[in-house]
Amino acid sequence: MLSAARVVVGAVLLAAPGIAGGAWIGDPARDRRTKMIIRGFGARDLALGLGTLRALDRGEPVETWARMSAFGDIGDAGAALLGGRGLGFARTCMTVISAGTAAALGTAAANNLD
Repeated sequence: MLSAARVVVGAVLLAAPGIAGGAWIGDPARDRRTKMIIRGFGARDLALGLGTLRALDRGEPVETWARMSAFGDIGDAGAALLGGRGLGFARTCMTVISAGTAAALGTAAANNLD
């Protein structure tokens, strides 16, 4: 389920970075340079989610996909903690909690797979 959500989030960040990114980081998401970075995050999540779903569908090992996804989520949480002042308290908390939860779930899944 986490992988399917990652696919959806990635696709939305790619398709509508200003809107989707606005909920995440606020007004800076409207800047075309920021949209480029948001699309990069979207591409990462889309690739990780699709890779995991493909492996599951084919009966292939998914532990590595789950660990890579969790690593990306840990990076997102860390980046929010380091740069959170620019986001504001609510957005920082939202990012840290959602990314941290995804990292914990991904790590737990990886530990129970393959």
